[in-house]
Order: sequence, then structure tokens, then C-alpha cells
Amino acid sequence: MDYPKSVAIIPDGNRRFAKKHSLSFSNFYQAGFKKVESALGWGEESGVEKMTFWALSLDNLQKRSSFELALLFKLMEQNISSAFSNPAFEEKGIKARFFGRLDLLPQSLREKISVLEEKTRGNKSFELNVAIAYSGQEELVNASRKLALDLNEGKIREGEVNAQTFSKYLYFNQAPDLIIRTGGVQRLSSFMPFHTGYSELFFSKKLWPEFTKRDFNSALAHYAGTQRRFGK
Repeated sequence: MDYPKSVAIIPDGNRRFAKKHSLSFSNFYQAGFKKVESALGWGEESGVEKMTFWALSLDNLQKRSSFELALLFKLMEQNISSAFSNPAFEEKGIKARFFGRLDLLPQSLREKISVLEEKTRGNKSFELNVAIAYSGQEELVNASRKLALDLNEGKIREGEVNAQTFSKYLYFNQAPDLIIRTGGVQRLSSFMPFHTGYSELFFSKKLWPEFTKRDFNSALAHYAGTQRRFGK
């Protein structure tokens, strides 16, 4: 089967899972992190080379309580610290990269992100990309602003502006082959709008902590059964 090389996941449904099972913030977020770890293994087993997860949207950052965010950031730090000592990152050649409004994150979290990125920079076998404090609309506005400044300063000429040039101003410029969204919601919610013009979409009714390897394989099979024409 023709499986995707790059898969992006919108892991929706953590809060609804918590309500359904009467879980605390700490428990349901940790369940979500554990599922990410499982999904990475499923992807690697299937020949996927790059996986991208939307860990926190810019709207989440701006609208959720300070208590919930503090807990989430603490768990993120703990999981990144665990990655430091996890031999799998080196053994499997995992390269980690984070993108979004990282400047809005707590300094302690930014420092751990920076250390993990530097530690894995030379790894080439598998890529793990994480969007934090990310909004696709904000990314486009920011990229447009930077491009306009470079045009004004003569660093780039008007005739050189095209999709390929513009993509260099984005936080992240890789286009996923397949996007999976869990939680029963059938929209992308401003996730990578510039990148996803030809991405295949798979929507699962399962809440993220309930998502299984069988569900993941169903998404891969959906992709394999789709004829990608790219406008031809």
C-alpha cells in the first residue's frame, strides 16, 4: 500500500474524554501525551518519516485558565525532560522541532524545547514536529508582514514573490501528506492553511485518548485508497 511519508495529527477530544471519565486535568492531559508516544510508534512501524502534532493552539493559550495552562506547561516540561533521557530518540534518530508563537511560552519551557531541538538536530531518520501556541491565520499574517518588510528594504524583488518564496517566511514549511483529526469535528480550525492544499484528510469520531492503532491504520488505508492528482 502507498502509505504517507508525512502525517499531521490534530489530537482533539482530551477535555471531553476527561468529562466522560471524570478525570482531573493532570490525568487527561497525561493520557493525551501517552497517546502521542503510541502514535509515534505506529507511524514509525508503518514507514511514516515525519509526524506533526498540534499540541496547543493560540486560541487555547489566550482563552484557557491560567491554572490549566500552568499544569499543561508543567506536563510538557516533564515530557520533554523524559525525552532527554529516552534512548529511543538517539537509537531511532528522532529529530524534534517546535513551531508557533514560542515567545509566548514560559521561559523554562522554551529552554527545554531549545535543548531538545539542539540535542536532536543531527538526527535524520524520523522527524517529530510540534505546533505550540500556533494559529495558521496568525502564521500567514506574520509571514506577510516579514515579506512586506523585505520587499520594502529591497531584500527581495516583487518578481521573486511566489508560493515557494512565501513558504520560507512561515514558521514551518512542510506540507503533510495526510492530516488526521480526532474528536468527531470535521474542520481544520486554522491548522496549517497554507500547507494543506493537497493534503488528504481523515476525521475520526474517536476522542484522542481513545484513538487506537487500528484507527491509525484505517487513516493510512484511507490515504492509500485515494488517488492524488495535484490538480492534474
